[in-house]
Amino acid sequence: MAAHPRRSKLSIAFTSAIRVLFTTLLFTAGGMGAGLFFGIVGTIVYGIIKGGNIDMTNAYKHVAIPVAITLGTAGLITALVLEVRGRGRRTSR
Repeated sequence: MAAHPRRSKLSIAFTSAIRVLFTTLLFTAGGMGAGLFFGIVGTIVYGIIKGGNIDMTNAYKHVAIPVAITLGTAGLITALVLEVRGRGRRTSR
């Protein structure tokens, strides 16, 4: 059997960074979508209860953006932890 060629450290770092950034992007986009949905629903319910004009910009400002930032940060930290743990296991074999 032929031995597998070893990848360079630059290649490994680049692919790890791309995986982390892609995961962060997915979590941020998902958080923005979910936050906007629940922000719109909450704004509509609040408008029905209070009986006045509703301002949909509150759904973005106060719900969607904070949820996206929170989930994006959680995704970034989780992806970094998993990459570091996975890299440690791959090199110890």
